[in-house]
Amino acid sequence: MTPEFLILLCSALFLGGCGVNPVTGSSEMSFVSEAEEIRIGQAQYAPSQQSEGGVYTLHPELGTYVSRVGTSLARVSERPHLPYEFVVLNNSTPNAWALPGGKIAVNRGLLYELEDESQLAAVLGHEIVHAAARHGAKQQEKGTLLNIGLAVIGVATAGSGMQDLAMQGAQIGGALVQTRYGREAELESDRYGMQYMARAGYDPQGAVALQQRFVQLSEGRQSGGFAALFASHPPSQDRVDANRRTAAKLGANGRNVRDEFQRITARLRAERPAYQAYDKGAQAMGKGQYR
Repeated sequence: MTPEFLILLCSALFLGGCGVNPVTGSSEMSFVSEAEEIRIGQAQYAPSQQSEGGVYTLHPELGTYVSRVGTSLARVSERPHLPYEFVVLNNSTPNAWALPGGKIAVNRGLLYELEDESQLAAVLGHEIVHAAARHGAKQQEKGTLLNIGLAVIGVATAGSGMQDLAMQGAQIGGALVQTRYGREAELESDRYGMQYMARAGYDPQGAVALQQRFVQLSEGRQSGGFAALFASHPPSQDRVDANRRTAAKLGANGRNVRDEFQRITARLRAERPAYQAYDKGAQAMGKGQYR
């Protein structure tokens, strides 16, 4: 592969891949089509669920409830036509994630940490923005461009003593870009997710309370089950303050629906000690402590 060919390929991607973010309205590189987004999400949804413990089926009404809340938020997003799906996973780690095309999952472990439906709406609204704003697709696009860039550098520096250094520098730079983008996407998802909450009739203060809870959990607890949550959704006082500003603009006239949330999750919370015992046993077994 010659440098000229790679340059032409980059130019074709740039010229043919300009688009507008459906959520923010800003111009951005876009060469993963909506059909491809949906295909990726559909292909990865079942394997991703299974790798995280599978669907939680013990109390079907819980999954129905989460899906109803998620659907009400997706309906008021900028991409309501995506084939959204919402599931609860049988996993004690407090986490949630979204795949391209609107495939969203919430772990059983995260539901323990919530107090009312507005906080659940904050979680789901946040994940819906990841899908609606093409965050997953943009990560894939950046990875494609990074790989092309590395190939260009590899060809251009072939045979010179600078090749290894140039490749290492490009990889570090690419990692920094991805990290920065991740933080920006989280703030974007917080802000627009709260707008979805307000449109669907929820109190945006639920998102403030959610981030406050995450900050409390992160203090002195950067390991164990919470590590995955904090790695993918890093909490900070800055995010709490940003949510407060957004909530002030949106107003606090919506509902939080505490009673229904507590009723539907009561059986789940009652079973938590059993799951904690199971998780403790699984950890011991993993260390070879079979007795």
